[in-house]
Amino acid sequence: MGLFGKHAGNKGKHSVTTVIAQGCSANGSIRLNGDIQVDGYVEGKIVSDHTLVISVSGRIKGEVTADKVIINGLFDGECYANSVEILPQGKAHGVIHCDDLSIERGGSFLGKTLPTSADQVVSLPKGETEPSPKQPLENKANKG
Repeated sequence: MGLFGKHAGNKGKHSVTTVIAQGCSANGSIRLNGDIQVDGYVEGKIVSDHTLVISVSGRIKGEVTADKVIINGLFDGECYANSVEILPQGKAHGVIHCDDLSIERGGSFLGKTLPTSADQVVSLPKGETEPSPKQPLENKANKG
């Protein structure tokens, strides 16, 4: 079907991927609910609820936040993700906040990794909190 076919607006099981094409560049902030693939150059902030892919020709300088980040191009900045994969041609520089990092042979990472921040952890409403298991230990330590 063409772009204006009768099924063009239907939402199926497959999500739409936003592509920053090779030869294109973007500066600023990008926020989206789907996947994004960067084949060109982006400088700024990208926030995606799903997957961010930096292809071989892709370059990102700035801050990215996504559920999953796949780097096969160049990333320079700060990354917040649940899962990060650096593929054989990928190069990452900066800080990666992630608990699931993999670097394939040939991929490189220069920087530091940190665990995901407490801001990303789901917290219970105040009425549903449970006593901390550390509290009794701290009380015994203070009494003795």
